[in-house]
Amino acid sequence: GAGFKASITQIPRIKYAIESDIEDIAWNMAAHGEVGDEHFGQEIKKAIEEEIIYDIEHIYMLLSMLYDAQSIQLVKENIESGTNEGVTYALELLDVFLSEDLKQRIIPVLDDISYVEKSRKLEVFYPRDPLDEKLVLKFLLNRDFSQTNRWTKSCILYQIGLMEIREFYFDLIANIFNPDPIIREMAAWSLNQLDVNAYRENLERIPVVEKRHLERVIKAPGENSVLRFDKVVFLKDIDIFDDIIGLVLADLIDITEEIMLKEGETLSLGDSFNEHFFIIFEGSVNMLVDNKMSGGVRKGEFIGEVGYSNKNSVMASEDTILLKMAKDNFYELLSDNVSLARKMVEFV
Repeated sequence: GAGFKASITQIPRIKYAIESDIEDIAWNMAAHGEVGDEHFGQEIKKAIEEEIIYDIEHIYMLLSMLYDAQSIQLVKENIESGTNEGVTYALELLDVFLSEDLKQRIIPVLDDISYVEKSRKLEVFYPRDPLDEKLVLKFLLNRDFSQTNRWTKSCILYQIGLMEIREFYFDLIANIFNPDPIIREMAAWSLNQLDVNAYRENLERIPVVEKRHLERVIKAPGENSVLRFDKVVFLKDIDIFDDIIGLVLADLIDITEEIMLKEGETLSLGDSFNEHFFIIFEGSVNMLVDNKMSGGVRKGEFIGEVGYSNKNSVMASEDTILLKMAKDNFYELLSDNVSLARKMVEFV
């Protein structure tokens, strides 16, 4: 954080934290090349890239506790400029003030070279056996949450279902009991793809409220409820969430309510309007201001502020699903993300 300086006793701990971040990055860079491209493979690779970016951000934060925070900020800005000169300058700076042991590990991570080259340079410190396509998925799924986040794990569970990988049968069953809802749903969805009977049998072992929820989201056509995973994929496609990592969007979906409207049904926005955002997940609505039509809102669009009248409402032009997010929670979650907050303000 700002102006925080590590004391002598904290320095080894911070260095250790940096090293374990680099070890995770090295592992993930190797994994990135081992994940296949078919089905959802490209998205898994993107999730792994997000993991790497997230860990690098964390390293900058830790470095600014060890060294001059402004110098670290300068390094970060130059690396993120993506230009040759920028990167060269940043690495020269690091070369000046990093200790030798950190230098050899951090410079390959930040250097402007491919993941393959980076992992080769880091392999000296963090040896790792190559894995085949299936095995790398298995490792990613079963690693600690600090090494593979909930979004990446969900992508992998989805891939297992798409590819119907039998060897993951027991991993799927174990994850139906995972306390994390997005992982639990995806494990159930995948098991259902793999083996309907096993899915039904294991569903019986789950508390009844959760069992009903899973039956609703892993649905027969015409059932109305949406997997959290699908909502994250949906948000990722909206321009405004372009730069937001899947992990943050998954957290956002946790605090989002789903509102179903049948065609012709109206929803009064009333007072909740100042406290919530609505996004059209499916279908479309017409805005009613003082009971008069005032334009339509389509899938993927936000319902923003329309004056503060309590008489505002929306009418579904077809069967519609709205996502409702509390503004306070929304801004709190995205407080780290300045560019998004800025876009949001322009947008609304």
